[in-house]
Amino acid sequence: MEIAVQGWRSSPAEWDAVRGIPEEELPSLTNEQREVARKLGIPEQDYARSVLAGRRTQDVLLQKTQALAVFVENRIARDHPQVRVTRVVLDVVEHRFTVELEFGGKPRILRVDEDIVDDYFDGGSVDAEAKLARIFDRAVLGVTA
Repeated sequence: MEIAVQGWRSSPAEWDAVRGIPEEELPSLTNEQREVARKLGIPEQDYARSVLAGRRTQDVLLQKTQALAVFVENRIARDHPQVRVTRVVLDVVEHRFTVELEFGGKPRILRVDEDIVDDYFDGGSVDAEAKLARIFDRAVLGVTA
């Protein structure tokens, strides 16, 4: 199964976390990044902090995507072992996951709002869990029908 994060963003929490990191611990900028910082009028140190905050956020988003992939795979495997999850991608611009399923060569693509996934994983919302279950159950019915 392919798991990916498409796009880039940094969270306020990661910005706060990198704010106090000493300059010598910041990542080195590439020539292209230095040029962008110069064109934007941003000190290189601040740009390096934004790069680090973005990397850290990407790691968190990838972990969230992996957790959703495991959830989907377990949910579907339990009731429909013949259906295969082929891809789970988080589009950070759209704040939406794309989940691709396959059954007997028939593909099915579904989309899940990131907020629902956050409500389930971060808050343990029973409503969010029910929404996710409905989304995946409907998707599987569409693939196996």
